[in-house]
Amino acid sequence: MIDLSADPPPPSSETPRMPRRQMLLAALCGLIGGAGGAWTIVSLAGPAGRNQAADSIAAVEPADGSGAFVDLATVGPTVTVSIGRSGRYAVTVGATIAYGSSDDGVLSQGGAMSFEATGANQIPPSLDRAARSFLSLSGIDVPFSVTQPFASTTVLADLRPGRTTFTAKYRAEGGSPVPVFFSDRTILVTPLA
Repeated sequence: MIDLSADPPPPSSETPRMPRRQMLLAALCGLIGGAGGAWTIVSLAGPAGRNQAADSIAAVEPADGSGAFVDLATVGPTVTVSIGRSGRYAVTVGATIAYGSSDDGVLSQGGAMSFEATGANQIPPSLDRAARSFLSLSGIDVPFSVTQPFASTTVLADLRPGRTTFTAKYRAEGGSPVPVFFSDRTILVTPLA
């Protein structure tokens, strides 16, 4: 877990240094955008006393085909923040998803990444708060695969003050015998005014 509540002091030279929050978001956008993705720098500066938190896991792991949101073999990523008085936070989840057709040339498959909140706030994972990829095709002569970076941001309001843990959860869809894999998984929790 990375705590981004304060920027490091500027270096002694006169060249300004990019704050850690901006560097992390730039890296996050690169992971979500893939090797050919666009990079962007966004300032996450907020009122004093607010905190942002981010975590990532690079491991490539499959989700089971139960159709429910589950943990992968490596749970998370997970971050814990102290919810402030505003009770408004943005939660961004993102990953690279990979799935494909079976030998019969039929594909109706995909997956989703959401999050669960525990602690002072209890929020179950949901497709309404998920990054999702789904493809349905038939009549394809040869097997093929889909590899796609994806991300989604959800704004939560009226959260109760107190320590809340946000954990990414995963869902495989379609019931195909071909596994749905997730990699380069990230979560970013940002306070809002």
